[in-house]
Amino acid sequence: MRNKVSFFILTFLAILGNTCLAADFPNENITYDPGIKTVQLYKQGFELSSPIFQLNSTERLALDFDDLDMQSKAYKYTIRHCESDWSTSSDLRPSEYISGYTEENINDFQYSINTTVRYVHYSSNFPSKDMAPKISGNYLLIVYDDDPAYPVFTRRFMVVEVSTVSIEGSVQQGSKTDEHLTKQQLDFIVRLNGFRVMDLKRELKVVVQQDDRWDNSLFNIFPRFVRGDELDYRYDENNVFNGGSPYRNFDIKSLMYQTERIDKIYYDTVNQVLLLEDKPRTYKNYVYNKDIGGRYLIKNEVNATNFNIESDYALVHFFLPFPMKFTDGDFYLMGALTNWRMDAQSRLLFNDATKRYEISLFLKQGYYNYIYVLLKKGKTAGDESLVEGNHWETPHMYTVYVYYRPGAAQCDQLIAVQNINSIQQN
Repeated sequence: MRNKVSFFILTFLAILGNTCLAADFPNENITYDPGIKTVQLYKQGFELSSPIFQLNSTERLALDFDDLDMQSKAYKYTIRHCESDWSTSSDLRPSEYISGYTEENINDFQYSINTTVRYVHYSSNFPSKDMAPKISGNYLLIVYDDDPAYPVFTRRFMVVEVSTVSIEGSVQQGSKTDEHLTKQQLDFIVRLNGFRVMDLKRELKVVVQQDDRWDNSLFNIFPRFVRGDELDYRYDENNVFNGGSPYRNFDIKSLMYQTERIDKIYYDTVNQVLLLEDKPRTYKNYVYNKDIGGRYLIKNEVNATNFNIESDYALVHFFLPFPMKFTDGDFYLMGALTNWRMDAQSRLLFNDATKRYEISLFLKQGYYNYIYVLLKKGKTAGDESLVEGNHWETPHMYTVYVYYRPGAAQCDQLIAVQNINSIQQN
C-alpha cells in the first residue's frame, strides 16, 4: 500500500550538513506516508493529554501508530529542537540538546488481530535510557524508515524545566461590546517569583494555545503591566479567541450497530460509515455538550481486549450541507483526527449535485471529536464561526507557555506551562 512517490515532495528540500536534523521539512504535525495511520503522542498513562513532560523526570511520552503495509519496518526516530515560534533552533548542534545517541529504534510492534484491514501497530516510549533531551523547549519528533531526511511522520512535543515561575488565570467573556457573547478572553498573570530576567522584551516570550490548535495560537504576547516580578496579561483585548461551540462527535467503537450520529454502516471493499449530515450551528442557541477537547480515543467495544491491535478501520464519510460553494476560502475538518491541520487531507470538497461539502477519512475504531473551520484566502487561522457559531460559554482548554532566552543562550527554553480551563468560569 505504501507509495513513497506520493509523499516525496520533499525531494526539493536541501539537506544541509551531514546530519538528519538539517533537513528543512516543516516543524509541524505532518504524516507524509499515506500508509501510516492513527499517530498518537501523549504523556504515558494519559491518552487524552498533550505531549508535554518535565525535563530530567520519570515522565515519559507514549508513541503509537499503525502501518497498513504488513511488512515490519525498522523504524527509528530522532528529535529536533525548535524555538518558541516553532522555527528550527539553527544555532544548536544535536549534541547540545540530545543526551546519548541521536537516534533510537522503535522495536515494539504487533500485528493486527481479527480485523478486515490488516496493519502493524508500533509503539515506543520516550525518553529512553539511550536517548533523552538535555534542555527544555519545543521539539519535533521525527520518525523515519530508511533516511531521516525523509520522515514518515513528524510530531511536536514540549519539554518543560523546573523553575520558580508560576502562572494563574481565568477565562472571561470578551470585554468588547461586540465580542461579549461570542469571544473568550484569557486573563492571566505570570509571576517570576525571583526568576531573574534582565531584558523582559528580549528574554521572555509567552505563547497561548486554545485546545491543541496551533493555527490560532497567540505568539510572543507582551504584558499590559509589569509590577516587580509580576507580569500582568489581564484585561487585554488582544488575548481573545472565538468561543465556537462544543466539538461535534461520532462513535465507531462498534461497527455492528449504529450509534447516535451514524446514518449507515456497510461493507464495500472496506468498512464504510456514513455520518448524518452536520447541520450548521451558526445561529443556534448555545447547548452544553461534554466533549474531549477535539481529540479521539481508540476503542473497540466488541470482544476486544487489546484496542491497539483489535480495532478495525473504516472509511468515514462526512457531509456538511451548504447552499453554494464558498468562493473566498475552503472548509476544513479540524481536530486530532486531521492532526489539527488545514491541508489537502482535511479539506472538504463541494458536491454540486448534493449541495453539500464532503470529505472521507480512513479512521480506526473509537470515539472522535471534530469541528468545521473556514480558512479564508490570505489567512492562516481557521474560523469556526460561520459553521459552528460562536458562544462565550463553550468549554476550551487554554495552555500558557513561558519561554526564556538569556543573553548568551542559543535557543528558547521552556520554563513554565499552565493549563487554564474555561469551563471553570461558566
